[in-house]
Amino acid sequence: MIQPESKPSTPQFEVRNYDASQVPVYVDTSASFFFVLLEGEITVAYDSFPALKVGPGECVMVMRHSCYRMTVLRPSTGLRIMHTDHLADNCFRAFGNLSEYLPKGFEYEFRALPGMPAILDMLRSACQTIVDGVATPRMQSMWTELFTDMVAAYYTAPQVARFLFPLMASDYDFRHLVIEHSMRVKDLPELATICRMSLSTFKRRFKRTFHAPAHTWIAARKAHFIYSEIINTKKTFVEIAEQFNVSSSAYLTAFCKQHFGLTPQEIRRRSHGAYTTPSM
Repeated sequence: MIQPESKPSTPQFEVRNYDASQVPVYVDTSASFFFVLLEGEITVAYDSFPALKVGPGECVMVMRHSCYRMTVLRPSTGLRIMHTDHLADNCFRAFGNLSEYLPKGFEYEFRALPGMPAILDMLRSACQTIVDGVATPRMQSMWTELFTDMVAAYYTAPQVARFLFPLMASDYDFRHLVIEHSMRVKDLPELATICRMSLSTFKRRFKRTFHAPAHTWIAARKAHFIYSEIINTKKTFVEIAEQFNVSSSAYLTAFCKQHFGLTPQEIRRRSHGAYTTPSM
C-alpha cells in the first residue's frame, strides 16, 4: 500500500542546478520525490547507507522524512519529480503486486535506477521547456502521466520492485513514531518503550523497516541534523550538543570527527558563505 503525501499538490517537475562544491547539500525531505540527474556527477548518502555515486541519466528516490546528503562532484543539472505515490500506483496497475517479484529474504540496497534513452529525451525536453519559462500546469500534468507510463513500459517488474521497495513497506506508523522521537531519547530502550515493544522486538522491526540496525541509523540521522545545525545556524557548539543530547562539546567534537573527519569548528569554517540547504 502506498502512503499518500500529507498535503497532496499538483504533480510538478522542477529543474535543479548545482555548482561543484566540497560542502554537502542537505536535502529537504518534507515530501518524497524522484531526482533524475541529466548532467554532471553527484554522490548521495541516504540514512545509514554508504554514499552512492550518481551519473547522468540515473534516478534516485528520496524518501520523505529520511536523511539525504548530496555532494556535487561536477556542475550538475537535474529534475526533481514529485508524487512518488503516483508512479508507484501506475506500476502496480501495470505489474500487479510488486512484492511477488522480489526474492525471498530480499534486502533493500540504495541504488540508482539507470536511465532509458526515450525517457531521458522526454525529461530533457521538459527541462528545456521549464528553463524557457513556458511550462504550464497542463504540461506538468502531462509530463507526469507520460513519465509514469514510460517507466512502467521500459522497465521490468523486478527492476521496479527493487527500486520502489521503500514505498511498499507497511510500517508507516512505526516509521513516523521512530522519526518523531529518535532525536529526543537518550537510548534505544527508551525509544522501544515509546513504541510499546520489548527491546528485542523493536530492533527486529526497526531493521525490517529502515534496512539498518537501529543504533547505526539513529547515529547517521543525528549526524545529519548536527551537521545541518553547524553550517546553517549561529548556535554555539554547546547549544547544539544540548539540543541533540550530546553530553558535552568535547563529545560533539569527537562525534563530528568520527562521522565527518572534521571538528565542528572546521565544518563551520569550510561552509562559511556556502548555500547548503536547497532541495535536491
